[in-house]
Amino acid sequence: MQVTEQANEEIVKRIYELSNRGDLDAVWDLLADDVTYIDASGTIYDKKVARKFIDGVLEIFPDCKARVDRMIAQGNTVIVEYTDSATHTKEVHGIPPTNKKIEWSGVDI
Repeated sequence: MQVTEQANEEIVKRIYELSNRGDLDAVWDLLADDVTYIDASGTIYDKKVARKFIDGVLEIFPDCKARVDRMIAQGNTVIVEYTDSATHTKEVHGIPPTNKKIEWSGVDI
């Protein structure tokens, strides 16, 4: 069965909705077993390690929410430009918690 670009977009939208609601178990159930996560340093994580990495991020930024700024689907690929906003509540990279709201942008493919 061939999945359409529109169906792929709907799956990705659902992943962001579930994530923003904090239902990460449902997010990980939607992801393929061979999914990978590549962080800003270029380190590649498999699904199990990626989950631990994301859980760690959410310990530091527990109210993290993503806004989808743009989504492009072509074939079996969906590209998402997003902006995350969250409150910095725990130490990260030697920076003590500021309890201030921060934003960062990224791309998911």
